[in-house]
Amino acid sequence: MLIKFLRIFPWFAVLLLVMSCSNKKNVKSDADDLYQFKKIDLRNYDIPGTLYIPDETAGIGASFKTTIDHQEDFKWTISAGPNFELFIEDWGDHSKRLEEFKTKLKQSDVFTSTIIEEHKNYLLYKRELTNPIEVKEYKHISYHVYALIPIEGVYYEIRNKAQGDPLKTAQLMITSIKSFNPCPTK
Repeated sequence: MLIKFLRIFPWFAVLLLVMSCSNKKNVKSDADDLYQFKKIDLRNYDIPGTLYIPDETAGIGASFKTTIDHQEDFKWTISAGPNFELFIEDWGDHSKRLEEFKTKLKQSDVFTSTIIEEHKNYLLYKRELTNPIEVKEYKHISYHVYALIPIEGVYYEIRNKAQGDPLKTAQLMITSIKSFNPCPTK
């Protein structure tokens, strides 16, 4: 019995080692996702939360100082240069806004929208003209983000600009949206 165990043990040890190494490669931490981002505290702008915005190393021309425009009580524009702008709007306790937005996407006669990534709080989608101009060089494809995230009982809608962005920028925006969290309580 001991001899059988000694013959099998090395193979079992190798199998465990391979499985543990392969699992570590698939585990991705928040720090990995946010290494090209800087944390922005939004409390000074009447949002009790934080958000990570791409820095100059992200490769989208976000080498500008982050600006936050809050001229209306319920609307904000967060910009890291001309290539990264997020628009936030306070929707109060309107928790069904995301479902309403998805319904409107499907009903559009002008654009065909394809959802690329969907989560309970956000969408990344591609938008194309339903009847594009028949010129190969002109094919309107844009990428958009939409989120509805609750913080302290208030639902914040987050979008990118209406004309959309390149896919890489929209994916960075999704990373920012996923980082939108309430401020830690003291």
